[in-house]
Amino acid sequence: MTASARLGSTPAAQDIERILRVGPKSAAQLLAALGISQPTLSRTIQQLSQTVTSFRISGDRTPRYALLRPLPLGLKPRQRIYRLISSGQIEPFADIEFLSGGATLERRGKLTRLYEGLPPYMSFAAPSGFLGRQLAHEAAKSPAFPTSLKDWGDDHRVAWLFTRGLNLPGNLVFGDAPLQMEMDGRPATPAEEKLEHYTAMATALRGATYGSSAGGEQPKFLWLSEDAGHVIVKFAKLGSRMAELLPLEHLALRSLAEVGVPASRTQLMAAGDHVFLEVQRFDRIGLKGRIGMLSAGAVDDEFFGMRDSWPEFAARCEQAKYLSARDARLVDTMAAFSELIGNSDRHFENISMLIGEDGEYQGIAPAYDILPMRYASIGGGLDPDLSPIEPKVGTIGAKPEVWTRAAQAAERFWIAAMTEDLPVPLSREMRELAQINLQAARAFVAPLLPSG
Repeated sequence: MTASARLGSTPAAQDIERILRVGPKSAAQLLAALGISQPTLSRTIQQLSQTVTSFRISGDRTPRYALLRPLPLGLKPRQRIYRLISSGQIEPFADIEFLSGGATLERRGKLTRLYEGLPPYMSFAAPSGFLGRQLAHEAAKSPAFPTSLKDWGDDHRVAWLFTRGLNLPGNLVFGDAPLQMEMDGRPATPAEEKLEHYTAMATALRGATYGSSAGGEQPKFLWLSEDAGHVIVKFAKLGSRMAELLPLEHLALRSLAEVGVPASRTQLMAAGDHVFLEVQRFDRIGLKGRIGMLSAGAVDDEFFGMRDSWPEFAARCEQAKYLSARDARLVDTMAAFSELIGNSDRHFENISMLIGEDGEYQGIAPAYDILPMRYASIGGGLDPDLSPIEPKVGTIGAKPEVWTRAAQAAERFWIAAMTEDLPVPLSREMRELAQINLQAARAFVAPLLPSG
């Protein structure tokens, strides 16, 4: 037994650890609970340096103490987070301590912050959705991780991020092992070979794909190719309803870009019995550079806790100076365009905010995941009827400048769906529906446009 272990086994030390198991305490709270003197407390805390941390929250001079908590895989409760900046250089981002009771202590420069659970950027980077389920399945080869992502708790997310977290959204790298994996890198696929790889990936994921995307979750994987760089590749089986929605997503994002709404660049292609939509990642610059980002869900959870609608989120962010008026109107336009094309899947992970290298919010991220989800498969082999869109004003309000731009994009979108020759042709039924929806969009938006 080490000297520190022997010292840590004193009655006072055991009492301190017992009290701190429920969460951080101030010195005054510990003194009152233990009935000991300040010098005794200070000596004992010093002896417990391997299991107890001391800190002061920025703006509060009160010293506090917390018990470090054990993590899966023998992961140390004190960790470092790095970030990759746009040039590809690596910088320290924060020192993190995971505390008993579930809290997380963040030390970033001169600032110290205590989160009740995981910091928003950590929850955002943890596995989720279709990709997350595949990562959880792979991680479950270790007994430290449950097979189902639904059974993961914060400690599983932490253990995964700090041991396996590679190529995550945004620009953060969690811990030394993932940092080395990032530095080792991976080769980019030659352009002429990528469709062969895409087909192999889609085939390998087939068992995890069909029937697993209830709620409209689109099967996808990450890739790096010489011609397109870092991409997210969505795929579907030719002849399926989802195979028609991928061309529509391609047209929707292009239509937004054509009216001045920043949108992810896409490429549509087919190979074998699959259709692929290659979506360029806006959080990557070249092979090595990265851009910080957080989903609207992560931002809203940290500051507002509302998760109501995109326009209401944008209004809150504009008022709090996290978004400019221009960017708030871009969010409104994405919501209005969604109404005019039948995009019913407007959850808070489907819009994001960019973060500059100074740590400040830099505006809304390019649009992504905007498509007519009204028609998406709902699982179990069921496809909704191809019924006309039913737009609503909702929380967007009557904003002529917003509806004008949204209407211009919707006009382009439905006309392209009706007439354009695509690498993956749309069915006759979908083209006929596009004509009906174009008329429905025009009729709905007419009273909302500027007079004259």
